[in-house]
Amino acid sequence: MHSLSAIMQNEDWDIFRYVIAVADSGSAIAAARKLGVNGSTVLRRISRFEEDRGIRLFDRLQTGYTPTLQCEALLKTAREIQESIAIIDLGIAGQDVRFEGQLTVTTTDTFLENILADIFLEFSSNNPLIQLDVTVTNERLSLTRRDADVAIRASKKPPEHLVGQRVSAVSFAVYGAVSLAAELPPAATLDDLKARSWIGPGESISGSPVAAWMDGNIPATSIKLTADTFPSVRACIQSGAVGVLPCCIGDNNARLQKLLPAVREMETSLWVLVHPDVRRSAKVSAFTKHVSKRLREKSHLLAPEHV
Repeated sequence: MHSLSAIMQNEDWDIFRYVIAVADSGSAIAAARKLGVNGSTVLRRISRFEEDRGIRLFDRLQTGYTPTLQCEALLKTAREIQESIAIIDLGIAGQDVRFEGQLTVTTTDTFLENILADIFLEFSSNNPLIQLDVTVTNERLSLTRRDADVAIRASKKPPEHLVGQRVSAVSFAVYGAVSLAAELPPAATLDDLKARSWIGPGESISGSPVAAWMDGNIPATSIKLTADTFPSVRACIQSGAVGVLPCCIGDNNARLQKLLPAVREMETSLWVLVHPDVRRSAKVSAFTKHVSKRLREKSHLLAPEHV
């Protein structure tokens, strides 16, 4: 560990960001996407580090990159430094009184496509010196590590270490193509739909209330395929499957029809979240106030049955 500590002190910190990213993702390509570089850069930097130090950081397997014991020891030190840097960054960011610079926001494709795009553009127009960097993913990025400054997420219970506002309920309902709806009885019930071909939630949305409801109500034999984003689920429903969508997606699509009313058990909440150390930053505060206000004005799209 003494030699590893010396490496940490003398090496450009950037290489350890690469090592952590590959270890966490298990793939150089996935790590490159996270770091905003290309895959060859990641491979080149790690290979050069291994050659210079005479160590092997990863076993290259068909299933991905697996950290070696040497890498595990290095990762422990690297993560400690990463956390220390993150704490320092948060303290600095929380004292920032400028309405300029980069502001990173994470949300899902569902909300960006259907609700947030015009809200973000309006904020950018009103604050031309602030550059919004939007990360669209179903993964929960770390606000503590400054992977993002603000998270706009659906959750029944957000993480306790974050602060924010609940801005709306988010409703879900069962949808089908208009042509499929025409084949059903006028007052179709869930029993009328169970034997149809369903599209289920894939891995990245498997923790959603939709997945829990489908597990308890739809026979496994009826789920013919899965998709890991709700826009992907929508595409499959348009092609003839039955599936569940947030009402903000399904209600605004002329090719789809709501087959059953919104299901109360699947309802969740939309939150605008920040780390407590950055909430007083001028640009973070201005952004969260703007977004929260506009989202409340659009709550009729997110939970139409509450209107």
